Amino acid sequence: MISLNTSANLSQAVNLHENIHGRGVMVVDDSSMHRYSAHLCLRAFGINQVYEAANGKLAMDQLGQLAQVPAVMLLDLEMPVMDGIEVLQQLSELSNKPAVVLASSSDEVLISAVATMAEALGITLLGAFRKPVNPTDLADALNSYNVGVCLIDEASGDAVSTDVGQLKSALDRARIQVFYQPKVELESMRVVGVEALARWKNQQGEWVQPSVFIPLAEEHGLIGDLTLSVLDQVLQDMNGWWDQGQYISVAINLSAKSLAEFNLANEIIQRVIRQGIPAHYLTFEITESALVVDLPSALATISRLRLKGFGISIDDYGTGFSSMQQLSRFPFSELKIDRSFINGAPARQYMRNILKSAIEMGQRLGITTVAEGVETEAELHLLKSLGCKQVQGFLLARPMPGRDLIGWVEQDLQRKSTICQTSNIG
Repeated sequence: MISLNTSANLSQAVNLHENIHGRGVMVVDDSSMHRYSAHLCLRAFGINQVYEAANGKLAMDQLGQLAQVPAVMLLDLEMPVMDGIEVLQQLSELSNKPAVVLASSSDEVLISAVATMAEALGITLLGAFRKPVNPTDLADALNSYNVGVCLIDEASGDAVSTDVGQLKSALDRARIQVFYQPKVELESMRVVGVEALARWKNQQGEWVQPSVFIPLAEEHGLIGDLTLSVLDQVLQDMNGWWDQGQYISVAINLSAKSLAEFNLANEIIQRVIRQGIPAHYLTFEITESALVVDLPSALATISRLRLKGFGISIDDYGTGFSSMQQLSRFPFSELKIDRSFINGAPARQYMRNILKSAIEMGQRLGITTVAEGVETEAELHLLKSLGCKQVQGFLLARPMPGRDLIGWVEQDLQRKSTICQTSNIG
């Protein structure tokens, strides 16, 4: 499973999350040699608790007997009795399950398909590799546990029940907050903009997930009010940043229902003019799925905003239907590449080819390419080598309140730039 050449620099693994050290790792592989090499590598990372199983059934039986589930499972695909795909299906039914690193001798297309299946089942996938796995790649995968499993966005939290009355009250009292995640230019490693993200803490002091309150707003006709509330806060924050000499561009998400609202474009334009912010400092991000809900309305709203000088970004590029058709229909100025095309690409040629095609598409169209969800140095290095212009993700910065952004820009960016230097990106 792991290359026996463990001479690679393993020091990068010393900051593994305490869960990995405390709960350990389970290696599931029918080859005793592969289990042995994986065990040696994990011990070199400082992981003392390593469990082993020769097939999927033994692994599932062992999970049922352990007092606590291992933090991570290194999982082979081709095994007798119960293969890795069956293990993933059974893991998905557990309330408490390990994160997974896949390792297989199969071709990259099959590994990629299984990886997609695992994520669709709700399993936290840290990496998917062809055997033998390079120790450095395994270290990167285990390091990503910090982001993918444990460092849950403080503004997300666990699912919290809510109702439309609470949401309306929060909008009326301006209690929807805006957090910002920086977008960094790869060539210079300077901040070139931020994405505005709506965050809501209810009256009980609990964070309500956007995946809960945004669909609620759409269902009950409040999405326009939510969009304008976010815009008002963004404009206020931008004026504050400008007073400090920081001219930072902001991207705001527009939902499918927003695009269908006849007067929304007028409201946006008027509010921006009143605040004195030039339109080209604002970009509106629109998911591909939103573009097929009401095509005439979407075209009208997007075209009007573009006509006034606002940027328009196609968000989650490649995850919707008929992406090429959408690019030909709409006046986009930016293309955001979805995290699903970045995760695992450094280790898989198949995924690298897809990622390269998306970046080259943006280059040919003369629009900016932005990779979102960047979580590892290997992903950052790959994106730079492929010519991607901008990136955002937990590796560089987590979403933060507007009052904290300038401090991050002025103090922390220098530290972030060392990522490039240590990864030969600069």
